[in-house]
Amino acid sequence: MKTSKPIVISLLVGIVVIGTAALYFTKFLADFSPKSSLDEVLSAGIELFEKKQYQDARAKFEECYEKAPEGSNLGNRALLFISRCYGAQGAGEKAAEFWGKVIENPAMRANHAEAFYSLATLRSAGGTAEDRHAAEDYCKKAAAVGSGSRFEDLAKIELASLMLGKDNLAGAQQILQKLLKEKKDYPQLKRAMFKLRMKLLFSPAITEVPESQYYVVQGGDTLEAISKRFGTTADLLKESNNVDPRRLQIGKRLKVVTGKFRLKVSKSRNILQLLSGDMVLNEYRIGTGKFSSTPVGEFKIVDKVKEPPWFKDGRVIRYGDPENVLGTRWMKLESVDEQSQLSGYGIHGTDDESSIGKESSQGCIRLFNRDVEELYKIVPVGTEVTIED
Repeated sequence: MKTSKPIVISLLVGIVVIGTAALYFTKFLADFSPKSSLDEVLSAGIELFEKKQYQDARAKFEECYEKAPEGSNLGNRALLFISRCYGAQGAGEKAAEFWGKVIENPAMRANHAEAFYSLATLRSAGGTAEDRHAAEDYCKKAAAVGSGSRFEDLAKIELASLMLGKDNLAGAQQILQKLLKEKKDYPQLKRAMFKLRMKLLFSPAITEVPESQYYVVQGGDTLEAISKRFGTTADLLKESNNVDPRRLQIGKRLKVVTGKFRLKVSKSRNILQLLSGDMVLNEYRIGTGKFSSTPVGEFKIVDKVKEPPWFKDGRVIRYGDPENVLGTRWMKLESVDEQSQLSGYGIHGTDDESSIGKESSQGCIRLFNRDVEELYKIVPVGTEVTIED
């Protein structure tokens, strides 16, 4: 029996189709197997990265980066994480090298803002004028990328911080206020706003919060007399106006802060807040009393002493003695409750910086010396202090 010609043709076509399909399937298996394996390596690297095991994580990412096809999404993701690993490890030069590769890759445009911001923070850490200029340039490039990532916002905050370092308060304020209006919520923004508010407080600029005004020096005026008249401190008058109290000129215009300050202490957070009205001007890390011995309630500052002596067991331990635990400043607290018998508590500095952030004192509130010195300049005797659990 003879086979018809159409059947033979159909069989031949079927054989060709099946053969072609087999070839493509074989190629698919060959291609899929390495890709699947590299996906697993990348996932393992990300898991290590999230555990902050950066050295081991980087080894995984480098394997992916070397073996992945050039320009593939897998290779690009590995490159991104290699850059992050070097940054997290503090390897600045290598981090800069790989962030540079991210920027050179058009396919990674969505990551360019992060790359520019990371390069900016690396240069900011350098500390030289050249580093600051380069950091500012990178921040501007990150902010201009337009990808809508949080790194654009962080770059703007870093740019504002660099401006504050150059006392460009108006420029920094414009950037930070815009981010606040957009309801951005970053710890970096909060810290930058505190820095700005303190810079403004210690500058000649008139502020609405805390309220301030100009005063023209009259004959017989002293900074002490002016500070008592307006309920501020001579230290704040001196620093915000950059004046020598011994050479106070009649007719000179001074900025005088008339707004009232108050302090709020959170024992559970080990934080002291400086407020004017409802605005938090700054936050300071503190140490509080062991076994929750710092009292809670409403208090006021009744005395302030520079380079204070410490009275212990009937002895006077002078400032500078290693046994004196009061640091460079002391502000005595007194309860506003007339029935209270609490005494001997205050806010002071410390040379033991490891004690900050802990329950470490005998009941007083302690700050870094640099922080208590700043606070001492700002708050006058009579300032209200609220201490909460």
